[in-house]
Amino acid sequence: MRPFLTFFMSILLVGSLIPLAAQDNSSSADADKPTMLVVVSDSLVSNRAYHNDLDMYLRIKSNFTKVFEKEDWPVKLEFQRWSASVPDGGLQLRIWFKSLETEIINDLVFRAWVNVYEDGEKTEDFGIIKVRTYPRPGRNPYDVMDDIVSLAAEEVAKELNKHKFNKS
Repeated sequence: MRPFLTFFMSILLVGSLIPLAAQDNSSSADADKPTMLVVVSDSLVSNRAYHNDLDMYLRIKSNFTKVFEKEDWPVKLEFQRWSASVPDGGLQLRIWFKSLETEIINDLVFRAWVNVYEDGEKTEDFGIIKVRTYPRPGRNPYDVMDDIVSLAAEEVAKELNKHKFNKS
């Protein structure tokens, strides 16, 4: 019984150390990349029906990260909520979340105003990014919100690819 227990414990120990080693390798690769600060601003007071604002910030952070990582840009991402106390230096993507609402029957529309700042100066203004979807009835509303935020992230990524990033 002891040899089996020793073998099991050694496998468990090695298995728990592998993710730590992988994390160290990825963080050293990210240390060479400049940081793009993604600042998400929204209203302090909201009467929106679909979400609360902290939930939307977390959805934007999660879904934009997934989409942006697929782009393999030469930057690492850092997210911050609200634009107060944001340092002026470096590259910043500012997302001013406007709304997630129904315009006509059976649709869902995401709106955000998106800008790029470099060292405190606005270099790009993408205007209002508007994405519309028609969710299937009976679908989980949280999945629908994740889908539309991912679509918005894809639109922002297209704009950034036009103006900013050259993949090399």
